Amino acid sequence: MKTPMRTLDLETEFKRLEDLIENSETFFLSGHLNPDGDSIGSMLAIGSVLKRLGKKVRMFSQDPVPENLRFLPQAKSIRSRLPSASAKFDAAILLECSNPARGGNLEPVLKRSAKVVNIDHHKTSEFYGDINIVEPHSSSTAEIVYRLFYNMNVHVTKREAACLYTGIVTDTGRFHFPATSPRTLEVASRLLETGFKFSRVNDLLYATKACEGLKILGRALESLELKAGGKLAVLTIKASDFKDHGARAEHTENVINFGLMPPGVKAAVMFREEHDRIGVTFRSRGHLDVSAVAKTFGGGGHRNASGCRMKGSLHAAREKVLSVLTRLLTAKP
Repeated sequence: MKTPMRTLDLETEFKRLEDLIENSETFFLSGHLNPDGDSIGSMLAIGSVLKRLGKKVRMFSQDPVPENLRFLPQAKSIRSRLPSASAKFDAAILLECSNPARGGNLEPVLKRSAKVVNIDHHKTSEFYGDINIVEPHSSSTAEIVYRLFYNMNVHVTKREAACLYTGIVTDTGRFHFPATSPRTLEVASRLLETGFKFSRVNDLLYATKACEGLKILGRALESLELKAGGKLAVLTIKASDFKDHGARAEHTENVINFGLMPPGVKAAVMFREEHDRIGVTFRSRGHLDVSAVAKTFGGGGHRNASGCRMKGSLHAAREKVLSVLTRLLTAKP
């Protein structure tokens, strides 16, 4: 298959990034808070390619790599401590961060970076970089990263393919979400051609779950409520639930998807009580744009999958978010 991997509106930005990579030596890479498969997989793939090109790379994630992703090659090289104040970089590349704050406290590093690159697939992404490769029609940031490698004529190794595949398969919900396109499947096919053990990756991602994660799933399902005439599913995980089972935020990965399973449900929302914020995750099917709801509360994402973090109490967050969602789901066409 030789389908062109560029789109005209991104042609210039891709070329600028290619030139930046060629002419730079030091790179800082970061994904978003509460990292997922796309954020981590994309970072590891770019980091690996840059190192093979002889570049110096520092990979950072303010929150630790989740347990279920630590099998990925070189995951241990991602640090949770920012570089020293004396460290300067030719380029800082932020992956799947709709704004710099999504990556945590990155401002000190970005100020010491000659160029900032924004690579994202969310339509709510702000064009904050010197170079912005934002493609909302892509299934994942990993799909965009593959296009970068394709344009650069970079051979993708088995290990890099495993990282990119992880990003794509997790952000598409195993090719279930509407953002999955023929191009997405073509990229996945090319990655499989490298010969990496994709069945092992699938097993580790979807058929292996920590005991803490299973127990927190049980608590979430016990909390399930149906509102808006059965169109809205609400899941709530309290701080006490985490404490009771020794679980962490990462153990809630994919729990929200269970909310869409009851017949008649058009949207699901999960509230996660953290030590200083309330994590809110949205899912929807059909035309309901939950990214607009998330953006109202300072977050963002896709039409059918998005999220935000809110200050204040769990009760207050529920009241505000449920009011908006109920109004949208009960409004007459």
